[in-house]
Amino acid sequence: MMIKHGSAEKVRFDIAGLLKPPQRLKVSEAITRYVWTKGPSGNYQPWDPEVAPYILEPLDLLNSRKYRGVIFAGPARTAKTNALVDGFLGYDVKCDPSQFLIVQMSKEKASEFSKTRITPMLENSPKLRECISPRGHDNNIFDRRFRSGNFLKIGHPSKRILSGSDFRRVVLTDYDKHPRDIGGEGEAWGMALKRTQTFGSRGMCVAEGSPGFEVIDPKWKATTENPHEAPPTVGILSLYNIGDRRLLYWQCPECQMYFPARFEYLDWDKEETDIKAASETVVCNCPICGICGSNAIPPSEKARMMNSAVWVPEGCKVDKFGQLEGEPRRSDFASFWMEGPAAAFQTWQQLVFNLLSALQIFEKTNNEGPLRLAVNTDIGRPFLSHIRAEARTSDSLKDRAEETVKRTIPLRARFSTASVDVQGGKKRRFVVQVHAYGEGMEKWVVDRYNIRHSERKDDDGNFLPIDPSAYPEDWDLLIDQVINKSYPLADDSGRRLAPLLAAIDIGGEKGTSGQTSVTDQAYKFYRRAKRNGHHRRIMLVKGASGKQQSLIKESFPDNTRRKDRKASAAGDVPIYLLATNELKDQIANALSRETPGPGYIHFPDWLGEWFFDELTYEVRNANGVWEKPGKGANEAFDLCCYSLAAAIHKGAHKIVDWDNAPAWARPLDQNSEVLTDERSPANVPPRRRRSGRRTRFKIG
Repeated sequence: MMIKHGSAEKVRFDIAGLLKPPQRLKVSEAITRYVWTKGPSGNYQPWDPEVAPYILEPLDLLNSRKYRGVIFAGPARTAKTNALVDGFLGYDVKCDPSQFLIVQMSKEKASEFSKTRITPMLENSPKLRECISPRGHDNNIFDRRFRSGNFLKIGHPSKRILSGSDFRRVVLTDYDKHPRDIGGEGEAWGMALKRTQTFGSRGMCVAEGSPGFEVIDPKWKATTENPHEAPPTVGILSLYNIGDRRLLYWQCPECQMYFPARFEYLDWDKEETDIKAASETVVCNCPICGICGSNAIPPSEKARMMNSAVWVPEGCKVDKFGQLEGEPRRSDFASFWMEGPAAAFQTWQQLVFNLLSALQIFEKTNNEGPLRLAVNTDIGRPFLSHIRAEARTSDSLKDRAEETVKRTIPLRARFSTASVDVQGGKKRRFVVQVHAYGEGMEKWVVDRYNIRHSERKDDDGNFLPIDPSAYPEDWDLLIDQVINKSYPLADDSGRRLAPLLAAIDIGGEKGTSGQTSVTDQAYKFYRRAKRNGHHRRIMLVKGASGKQQSLIKESFPDNTRRKDRKASAAGDVPIYLLATNELKDQIANALSRETPGPGYIHFPDWLGEWFFDELTYEVRNANGVWEKPGKGANEAFDLCCYSLAAAIHKGAHKIVDWDNAPAWARPLDQNSEVLTDERSPANVPPRRRRSGRRTRFKIG
């Protein structure tokens, strides 16, 4: 058996690349020469600098010794990741080998990025493939050592990854999806700069991504002294603001002057109601010569305008020949910000269509999610929430309260829901709120009350306070005092309407050993209600612990195999997990509507100031998350959220033709849920479901 020995000559040849001086090429030239990327057809082809010409200047600063870092903020579909991450790595591997770190938003994404982008790019680029080590142990998902001995690490934003090791080059991709605080040491950018500090002016830190956070101050306006400054926010645009603030300008084909390639200069037919047709009328107006209307710049000019576009730093101006004048803002960082109109892989028509679609959804549902996505990833701006821009005040809401007969169902209503919040502590109680709903999810607050006392008595015959965490019979009070409670219609006809569904929050006081007593009692209450058919009008809800795609997600918890959990979840009780932040966005947008109509919330004048204080106590932080600034009450806001969840669960938000609505959502004269004295909730037998029992036949 022959033993194969290593070759010292081969090892010397491989590591000689580390001793070579870097190739004197611009980064963009090196990428054009050596890097192959996946094209629209799925095949790999040489990187084309003409596809996104605006990316060349940021690329060529990546090996500059004048700057410690390069920051690029822009919308999706701009080729920023393709160039600044994939391309920069290709330059490093072939032209100037070093210790290179790529940081993705999560460990899962880092793995995916390595498998689907970095490895295929290296293996399909002929000149880069030569640099890959032939030794299998040098190439794995997160770490790769090349022939020359240079090292690539692909990681995620964690204290372990961003501490302790030195890297000459660090790239942070999709920056606004990184956590804002990493292991108590701050943002990824500051930690990344420390990793490159050892290399002095040869080190380079890069951050790229689309804006993903809200504008903190809705009253902010750009000044004439700093026209390129981004609105106050966190994330990639806060980094842009500390740099030299380069903004992309392009040239008007009419007057030859340059103006910012910003979204506000796009124009379309605002009178056209068909959003597809409206988006097809899009043109670009020039703010300098005033060319607009039928003479405005057509979409066909976009490619030519992109080819002549220039980056203008804060403090400079550009003449009609593309030459900069003035003194640029001084900074250790070169920072770039562009918006959607100049994006290489998105047309003006697509940009406008996406925005109009999102606005249409917002107007119908008060859901800001699609609008936020369009502004962040299509336009490339931080989102200014309508909620933050039109801050609610308790006084303004109280001022619009309407005179009404106390605790009656308005005649325009179609159905009602109840919501229940379980309060613990020294003031244990069920807090109940009842809403009526009309066409277009218009809402009326019908009732608000507390259930404080049980049917248990002390030695003196006084009713004891309820204790939802300990006494099952206290939960049974909800059947008569909420589920079966009905309200008279506001026409003195004697007819009544009971809640179609009651959403009950099951979060509660925690006992010892991880026990959640309120939750345990809620499970038992549902099982008892199921025996008499009342469960069909009960919806147990809980705020989701993390982000979820849907507003409401049905789950059947089962912890029978876990000894550390004492709440009796056996997989037989449905729990509805709520995206409370998104639901609260919808409620807040409904509160900001000033005139009655779809989504509007009506308040009776008999509610006190305390109610409106509860509605407006929570605030939205810079991350777009609702939170309590102190220990004040917020029950009214929470209960509105649960009520909306109940209506959505019934499918009310999907009703388009209210003239042909389901029986439970028809006008009150035709409504299947309206009760008379003879047909009260207590007298109406619950509908029984057919038995699911199967009969088995034995053959033979």
